[in-house]
Amino acid sequence: MTQIIQTQIAVIGAGIGGCIAALALSRHFDVILIDQHTECPARIGECLPPAAGRILRELGLLEAFTRHQALHLPCHGIRSHWGSDACVMNDNLRNPDGPGWQLDRAGFDNWLRQHVMASNVRCLWPARPVAVQQGRDGWLLQLHGETAESRSAVPCHFVIDASGRRSVFSAMLGIRRLALDKQVAIWASLACECDDRMATLSACEYGWWYSARLPGQRRVLALQTDADLLRHGLHLDDERFFQMARTQKDIAGLLAASPAPQKQWQLHGKTSANTTRLKQVAGFRWAAIGDAACSFNPLSSQGMFNAMATAMQLTEQLVDTGLNHPEALTALSHTHSAQITSVWQRYLDHHRHYYLQEQRWPGMPYWQRRHHPQPLGI
Repeated sequence: MTQIIQTQIAVIGAGIGGCIAALALSRHFDVILIDQHTECPARIGECLPPAAGRILRELGLLEAFTRHQALHLPCHGIRSHWGSDACVMNDNLRNPDGPGWQLDRAGFDNWLRQHVMASNVRCLWPARPVAVQQGRDGWLLQLHGETAESRSAVPCHFVIDASGRRSVFSAMLGIRRLALDKQVAIWASLACECDDRMATLSACEYGWWYSARLPGQRRVLALQTDADLLRHGLHLDDERFFQMARTQKDIAGLLAASPAPQKQWQLHGKTSANTTRLKQVAGFRWAAIGDAACSFNPLSSQGMFNAMATAMQLTEQLVDTGLNHPEALTALSHTHSAQITSVWQRYLDHHRHYYLQEQRWPGMPYWQRRHHPQPLGI
């Protein structure tokens, strides 16, 4: 039997963007938050930039977040080996918003979920959308739960796609996702007791390495490269992965500082880390935010903030517009699309500028592709 659950706004995806949208919108509308996972899985992407504190403060979360010491460490900046063998230090000491944070990412995501559940938001998980039907004044979402019997239908006036790079709702509408590259990240974590509060970025001939300290005496280590340049099975072979890491002088020093034996290091596998965007990011009573709208190269360190910022911008527009005026909602769709396009274009400009600074391996495929990018949609 299918359960009918009516709401005004359905948010698909309980990651950072979806949780922020649900929290902000719940002050004004009836909101349902949908996700296929009961808890947020472990994932890479742990750098929360200083400006994110403004959004947490606006939602009344900053003080509680700051007190929750197990979730974060201050991020004082980044030690960059990019464009030359010299080390360049970019610190946050003069940033008016403070130092930023290195997160226990899964812990932070689940902490946000706890605040959503404590607010005026109905949470449906595990549940996944399997079909969508457009109505006169909104949408009907068909959801499946853990079993064939746990099905529900959600009539709503507006849908927010916050489902990340999978862009679940948009995909059901047949909207294409365009890709600029095929970059992936292979990532691992390891014990680390050193008090180094600077992240490390180190370019190499086949991509770049990144490492940063995490809460709980851990360190994240990640290699960013293109999927077709990976050694076969590297994401499954921790011995080969750490052997490659040790060939990089700057990364080898970080590994040497780890007191744990290698058998205690954990290789988590690979994940998409490419630059992509939806061909259409908004339409009739729906809009995509965060990675669902456009995903950034982790080099930008702006993925989480973009999810939070686009969630807040869309909330403001929906509060101003309301859900009962079709013409105003059509205008909202155009405004949201224009905002995402502006963010996207600024990101592409910075992306190209930063990659052009690295000219040590102009003949290597990874760098050739960044210096001479193909049109979007490869």
